[in-house]
Formats: sequence, C-alpha cells, structure tokens
Amino acid sequence: MIRKTLLLSLGLAILLHVGYLYYKVGRGVTGDAWEAPSILYGRPAEIRQGDHLGNLHVSERLRRLSYRKVPGRPSAPGTYSEGQSTLRIFLRGDAGRDGSPPANGPVEIEIVDGRAVSLVSAAGRPLDAIRLEPEEIARIMGPKRELRSPVPLSAISPLLQNAVIASEDARFYSHTGIDVLAVGRALLTNLKERRFAQGGSTITQQLAKNFFLSPKKTLWRKVREAELALMLEWRYSKRQILEMYLNKIYFGQEGLQGIYGVEEAAGFYFSKPAKDLSLEESALLAGIIRSPRRYAYLRNHRALQERRDAVLARMRQLKMIGEDEFRRASNAPVRIRPRSAPAHVAPYFVDYLQRITSEAFGGEKLYRMGYRYYTSLDPIQQAAAEEAVARGIEEIEKAARPAGEALQAALVAVDPATGAMTAMVGGRSYRETPFNRAVDAHRQPGSAFKPFVLLAALSPPAEGEAARTLSTTLPGGPVSVRTPEGMWTPANFEGKAYGNITIRRTIEDSVNTATVRLATDVGLKRVLETARATGITSPLEEVPSMALGSFEVTPMELTYAYATIASGGIRFAPFPLASVTAADGEVITAKKLDRLQTIDPRVAYLAAYALTGVLERGTAKSARSMGITFPASGKTGTTNGNRDSWFVGFTPDVVCAVWVGYDSGADTGLTGAQGALHIWARFLRALYPQAGPAALKPPDGIETAVVDPESGGLATGECPEELREAFLAGTAPRDTCPLHPSNVVVDTLRRGMRGIGEFFKNLFK
Repeated sequence: MIRKTLLLSLGLAILLHVGYLYYKVGRGVTGDAWEAPSILYGRPAEIRQGDHLGNLHVSERLRRLSYRKVPGRPSAPGTYSEGQSTLRIFLRGDAGRDGSPPANGPVEIEIVDGRAVSLVSAAGRPLDAIRLEPEEIARIMGPKRELRSPVPLSAISPLLQNAVIASEDARFYSHTGIDVLAVGRALLTNLKERRFAQGGSTITQQLAKNFFLSPKKTLWRKVREAELALMLEWRYSKRQILEMYLNKIYFGQEGLQGIYGVEEAAGFYFSKPAKDLSLEESALLAGIIRSPRRYAYLRNHRALQERRDAVLARMRQLKMIGEDEFRRASNAPVRIRPRSAPAHVAPYFVDYLQRITSEAFGGEKLYRMGYRYYTSLDPIQQAAAEEAVARGIEEIEKAARPAGEALQAALVAVDPATGAMTAMVGGRSYRETPFNRAVDAHRQPGSAFKPFVLLAALSPPAEGEAARTLSTTLPGGPVSVRTPEGMWTPANFEGKAYGNITIRRTIEDSVNTATVRLATDVGLKRVLETARATGITSPLEEVPSMALGSFEVTPMELTYAYATIASGGIRFAPFPLASVTAADGEVITAKKLDRLQTIDPRVAYLAAYALTGVLERGTAKSARSMGITFPASGKTGTTNGNRDSWFVGFTPDVVCAVWVGYDSGADTGLTGAQGALHIWARFLRALYPQAGPAALKPPDGIETAVVDPESGGLATGECPEELREAFLAGTAPRDTCPLHPSNVVVDTLRRGMRGIGEFFKNLFK
C-alpha cells in the first residue's frame, strides 16, 4: 500500500512537473520570441529655400537613409538623381509617421551656388519645404538593448537555414531535442580534458538555454536544458523551433548593442535581408554563431574565411550542396559590407530618453512594446558632436594637467528656433562610464554665467534709472564687497588690472572686477531673476560671487539658458521627444512645444551682438585659428583652479555648450579657450563645411552708431579704432569720444561720406 502510494505520488509529481514545464515553455516563447522592438527615430531633415545643401549634408543624409542614386529622373521611392543644378528625390512617403502630414513622390530642387533656390513637386507646385523621413537612431529589444528584427522562416534564405543546421546540429530533423551521439562524443572529450571543452547541445537545447537559462556551465543546468528541449520538441514543430532559434541567436556586437537574429545580422554584416543571402554569406553567418566574440570582428578576415569554409565543407559532406557549389563559394573572397548607418547612435541620449519616459510609460515599455519614439535628435549633428568630443579630447589632454584619471567632456546642442535638443554627448566613452555629464554633472559655470549679468544690465531701466548700454563705461579696478563671511575681493585672470572700460569690453575680456561691480549696481536680485527667466533652475543665491558663476549648473541647463538669448528671448523647456506611437500607429503622446517670451527680444539681441565680440576680439579670439571664420556668439568659462573649462556659443541655427574637466574636480590646467573651445570649434566647423551661417538680424527697436571702443563715445576722425555698436532705440551716445577730440573739418567730411555710403547702400538693397 505504501509502495503504491509512493508510486502514485511520484507519478503525480512528474505529471505536475511536466505540466509546469509545458506551461513555462509556452509562456516563455510567446512572451519573448515575437515581441517587437522599440524604435527611436531622429528628427526629419527639412530643406527650405535658401538653405545650403552642403551645410545640411543632404547627400550624407540620403546615404544614411539608404536612398539609391540613379541616372535620369528617379522613378521609385527611395531613389534620387543629381544634375548640374538640380537634385531630384523620390521621397518614400513615410516622413509623416510622427503624426505630421506625409510627404511622398518625386520632388525637384533647383540649386545655385550650393543653395536651394526653388522647391517644386512633381506636379510643378512650389513647396515651402521638402522633408526627408526620420532616420532610425536606435532599435531596442530588452534591457540589454538587443538589436533584433524577427522574421518568419519563409523570409530566411534556405541556404542560411541549411548552413546553420550543418554548423550547429546536423541531425536536427531526426532527433527529439537531444542528440545522444553528440552528447556521448562531448562527454568523452570533456572527461579526457577534465573540463567543459566541447558541447553536444542541439539547436533545440541552445534555444532552451537562450530562453530560460543562464550561460553558466553546470551539470544541473545541462539537465534543465535537456528537459526544456524535450518539452519544446513536444509542443512545437521543427520549423517553428528553427524559426525561433534563427530569430534568437546572438551574432556579436554593434557598438554597445547586441545583434540577435539572422535578419539583424544579415543587415549588419551584408546590408541586405536574410532572404537575399548568397551561399558564401550564409556559411559565413552560420560560422559566426559558434564564437561571435572571436569571429564577429571584421578585421580578422582569415579566421572568418577558415570558419566559413569549414561550414561549406560540412554542407558538402551532408549533401546540402554539390562539389561545384562548394568550390565556387569557398574560392570567393570574404566580403563584409556593413550597413552604412549604425542603428545605435547617441547612447547617452537614449539613456536620457529612457529616464524621462519611464515614469510616464514605464521603463519596460521602452524596451518591449514595439513603440516608435520620434525624438529631436539630429543624426548628422550627433555624429559631428561625437566626433568633436572624441577627437577634441585627445587633442586637449595633451596640454591638460594630469590627475590620474581620464579627462572628460560633455556637449549639448539645441536648435534655438524650436528648442529641439539636436545632439548630446555625456562623456568621452559610454562603454567606460555611462554617467551622463551632460544632464547629471553639476559644475560651476564660471564666467559662462556673465551673459546673464549682461542681460540684466541692458534691460530697459526702471523709472528714474539711467539706461545702460554696451558703450557705458564702469571702473575695472579692484573691488571689495561686503558679504556675511566678510569682505570679498575678486581678482581678474592672471591678476590683470583695468581702468574704466565699457560693458562690451567687460564681457569680451571677461573682466571679473567690472562684472561684479556691474552686478551689484544692477542689483543681485535682478541678476538672479534674469537667470531664472532664461531657464536656470539650479539653486542660486543673491551673493556677489553669483555674478562669476559660483553656483553649479548642468551643461544641458546652461545650453537652454543660452538658447533663450539666441532665440530672441524665448525660453524653451528641454525638448528631446516629439511624439510616441504604438506599433499600430496609435499616437500615445505628442509633446507640445513649451515656449515663453521671458526676455525682451531687443535685449536678447544686444547680448548676442556683444557676445560676437568674444570670438572676434575677446577671450575666444583663438577660435579664428580653429577655423571659425564666420559670425558666431559665445562665452568662455573657467572656474577657480581650472576645475572646469566651458564654452557656450551659438549661431542662428544652433546653440552648443561644451564642458571639459575631471570628474573629481581636479585642476585641468585649462581655461575655457584652451579646453572646451577646441571641441566647440570642431563641432561648428562640421556643421558649416560649405558656407557660414547668417549674421544676427536685429529686431525692431534697435539703432546703431559708430563708437570708439575704448571710451564708448561717438567715434571721431582721430579715434584709432571704430566699432559699430547696437543700442536700444533712443539710447545711443550723443557725445563724441572724449579721449580723441575731433578735427571738425575732417570729421564733417567723414560723416558726409559715411552718409552718402549709407544712402546708396539702402538705395540698392
């Protein structure tokens, strides 16, 4: 009786265990095998009349989007042709996937001197803009960021199916999940070498391991692998198992992302779908499976060829191919044609998106729900930013003071017209450290904070208060300010002494003493309020050292604050994500642009105009030797002990902040011009390879006058230098330069000639 009860209990336990395995296998497969990846897209490029196609990198964008160049007129979506003065593009028609009206069909661009002078549809209708479809920047499957594109078995070349079977499991169609002969052979080898030297796993066992088990080699894991393989064979057909395996198997790394499945691998290694692979390509891909880390590096072609030929020989032995096919394929050279546009750019940016979307959607949805994220990232600018940081940091660290750690950098770029975040680099290497300095590093901005003092000083004065202009002079000599901690006496860089100087020169030469005096005259409360109005959200206090950037900010925060200046006083909230859609096209969320006019546009223009002098004559004048020969505005920043090197600069098209320093805060030995400016200049040069940006356009309510840059008074014929200065209407100086009295006759003639010149200039404008 007891024996019968025990047998019954044992049978029941086995039955329950089998039922549990049946359920677990089914649930694991349906919950993992066919989940669609989340795809992140960059912002679509727009071509408008007057744009320089070279600066927009149109040819490169078409290449990255896999457009094919054809002779004559393009007649199929995804093709284009170039003439001497025309560019014709047959748009694919999926540029509207982010909810905007789709653009499709052939369009024609007339080009003169590299610029688009007209945009016309196929019907001859003039177009306001031509919009390319957004480029894929990342494809994510699972927390490990797998690159995987599941396809049915019918979409996989039979040559590849046979090559994988020959390489991994020759008796796949005859065993029941476990190949006893292979297991026995492996067991003898392992006993002989006293280690796990050889495995006897079938394709089904490998699939079971990949779905359910860790890669750790233990006897218990092999037992679990075997029973799960048997259950897979019981529940699914051979074709289903092979299909799942081919979509699950690992093929190496593309940067920081793993490549999984034959469709993704075929695209990565050969720039084609798995259904179009040749025999030699199929054998090569099948050969990589055994040791992706060894064979997947594209430089080792000899090892790849040896492994490919071994797979071909096995296929011949199994009668999958004939002798002629074997000879032709094995004599073919190894040709790797990696896809031109890697789908894994901007890892710091992707991490940032994950962070800001996790609360709204749940972090798991970013990985597994097949969502489409339409971001603000510009793939061309991002590539330029990554190159600028990588190359620039190598150049800078040769002159940096060693600190026993890697010199780091961060870069953020923003479109001042829309507030879109177009590029982000959070460090010199995401692989070494994923800490995102662009978003999370709180560092003192130093003199990069001074433009906010300038904005406060140039704002229209309160009643009874004298107007300050860029030509207003103030003492630049030593200054002491009483604080709760006692008297504070700031010093200038290298202890340089100044007399009376203009506000313009104060910002151009970054004069600390004059800046502190200006901030206290304007009022520290007003300076703080102005900084808040531009978008500075980090803690600030009404203390004199605030004027010199003694409080910490992040690179992203500082970028958006400068974007308020570059945009004409419009403050934008950080805007990295435009919309999210489900796999079926349903719009999950669409972000509205958060913009607010917080600074007088005239004052913003005056500040931007003053900051052009920083690059022309001031602390960043070395930018010219770095190739910045076009108009740009910006400001250097250096903190005490050279702990932080900053440069934040902009054109009408882009605002870019760069920080360089050690994570520990050690002395870099670099000023803003010696460090961050080099990276910024590399980035800007890449954005303007053909022609510089347009100059700043003054808003209504601005007047100009020619002044002496030393005194700020109207220039006379005796002034050694002249400068055309901008002012709020009605605030230009009325008095002539007191330092260089004029010769009345000569001065009258010069004013007359200048007036005539202005007349003809306006006449023929």
